Amino acid sequence: MKKGFTLVELLAVIIVLAIVLGIAIAAVTGAIGSGQNGVYKNYETTLKSAARNYLIECLEGNIQNSSGGTCKIPSVGGSIVLKHQELANLDFIDNLTDPKGGTCNQSYVKVTRKSDVSTNLNFEYQACLVCDNKKDTCS
Repeated sequence: MKKGFTLVELLAVIIVLAIVLGIAIAAVTGAIGSGQNGVYKNYETTLKSAARNYLIECLEGNIQNSSGGTCKIPSVGGSIVLKHQELANLDFIDNLTDPKGGTCNQSYVKVTRKSDVSTNLNFEYQACLVCDNKKDTCS
């Protein structure tokens, strides 16, 4: 009697391996996508923090704009836009690399001053992520 595997047995093993490989590829693809989305969320948080730090430094009188005047602070009910490049030039943020390739350096933060409460200014921050390989989002 010959020793070895029949064609049916070999095909069954190949089918099982193909199923396992398909499941593994789907899991890895999902993990990569989840990781990329996490990076984008972190970038939005980083942009908001950079804008917050910029305003703190402005209010303390530590920053002047490029024309030598005072920095941008919105009036009550008003808003300003702080571009990534402005914040990077003042060392509040580093370059943002798009995990899908390219950069997110066209991003910006819209800062709205809602009200004044005693000496505390009430700002609202909306980060708008503009990346080379991702649909623009604002949060």
